Amino acid sequence: MSFRFSIILFFLSFTLFWGCEREYVFRGSSQELSFSTDTVAFDTVFTSIGSTTQNFRVYNPVQEDVIIDAVELVGGDDSDFILNVNGTAGSMVHDVPVRGNDSLFVFVEVNVNPTSENSPFVVSDSIFFYTRDQIYTIHLLAYGQNVIPLRKETLKTQTFTKDKPYLIYDWVVVDTTETLTIEPGTRLHFHKDASLIVFGSLQVNGEVDEPVTFTSDRLDEWYKDKPGQWGYIQLMPGSRDHVINNAVISNSTMGLVVDSVGIEEEHPPLYLNNVRIEHIASQGLIAQNSSIVASNSVFGDCGSASVALTVGGDYKFYHCTIANYFTWNYRSTPALVISNYYTDANGKEWPYTLNAANFYNCIVYGRNDNELKLDFKIDENKDFAEWINVNFDHTLLKVREEAKTAWSHAFGEGVLFNEEPAFIDINKYNYQLDSVSVARDAGAWDVGRDYPEDILGNSRTRDKAPDLGAYERIDKQ
Repeated sequence: MSFRFSIILFFLSFTLFWGCEREYVFRGSSQELSFSTDTVAFDTVFTSIGSTTQNFRVYNPVQEDVIIDAVELVGGDDSDFILNVNGTAGSMVHDVPVRGNDSLFVFVEVNVNPTSENSPFVVSDSIFFYTRDQIYTIHLLAYGQNVIPLRKETLKTQTFTKDKPYLIYDWVVVDTTETLTIEPGTRLHFHKDASLIVFGSLQVNGEVDEPVTFTSDRLDEWYKDKPGQWGYIQLMPGSRDHVINNAVISNSTMGLVVDSVGIEEEHPPLYLNNVRIEHIASQGLIAQNSSIVASNSVFGDCGSASVALTVGGDYKFYHCTIANYFTWNYRSTPALVISNYYTDANGKEWPYTLNAANFYNCIVYGRNDNELKLDFKIDENKDFAEWINVNFDHTLLKVREEAKTAWSHAFGEGVLFNEEPAFIDINKYNYQLDSVSVARDAGAWDVGRDYPEDILGNSRTRDKAPDLGAYERIDKQ
């Protein structure tokens, strides 16, 4: 063999040898596998609705490669759980490789089948991991809840109870002349973009210890404070006799939309008492040309105004906390917006009379440097005082200096400007007052006597004076 041919043969062999990809040989290992958890637990899951996907990791802690002989969902194809091992779905997955000092993901979902029970029930299963030497177990746990589904329903007069949650798809309408009454402790859950539209009357009769909740159908902890998960509650023109007591409206695109329900000073069409509206993508409470009396209520964490009172109307707020520390995106709109006009499709502005926008013993505060916008248009033939009535009395406000000067006539007795309210924890949406808050004992006594209990049922009349806002500070004895 010539020297030249030997060189060519050597390089050809070298190329073939190193051009081949490494062929891994997996071996069982006496070293134990390890897992990121021993139990995968899901929050309450509604029957017939899938959960979010949870995952955990399987670790091979040694240098040797290993094959897991099988990964088995013990309940098999009849299980309420769904298994996916590193991208392979099925109730039994064979010959799963794990490289040395590496790991793999296991994904789990749950779908709960309906039962006859009203209260939550437990759904469980296990995953077995078989290797040459051992069997490992991961426990699966979820709480199922039966629901009353409603989809594109037009309701006659009826009562919702707390026996089972209501799950609303698309929309539910309360028909004209009909009344929807909602008992204490009732839960209404809305699927994506679903809404409650009221042409008749809405009577929400929650109690301090059993509020009525309007929220999304995603019950996983991660979704608890996420805005924009469903549509809104809308009170339509011509609707009447609305009362919302002890309720929580959360996680929607808009909170409560009050659409020209009428202006009646003697008998306002809407009373709000002990209501929390929070975690909203845009406006929390948005009203136009309506009458509202609100007390002991919290409007917070909104992507736009927490409260927007527009196109005139008649509004009275007593012991309310309007707070906005929204963090999901940039918010340019102040927490409280008051205006008296709308702009039509041709750009023409149409002003309306603002009979009253009065705030007593309230707090209006937030993250921005200005949390109050007063925006009015006046008919040139009308006197300003006849068209606009805005008054803040014993209220803590965050406003710019120029607004304080321009609207000095709107700021009455006992108004505090730009002093931190010292909420307990804005990051956890706790707007109760710290012991050093300037809002403590800063309220007017006559208003406190008219609303002697705060949103939690605490007395306002046992110390020197009522506090501002929805919460009365109660010091531990």
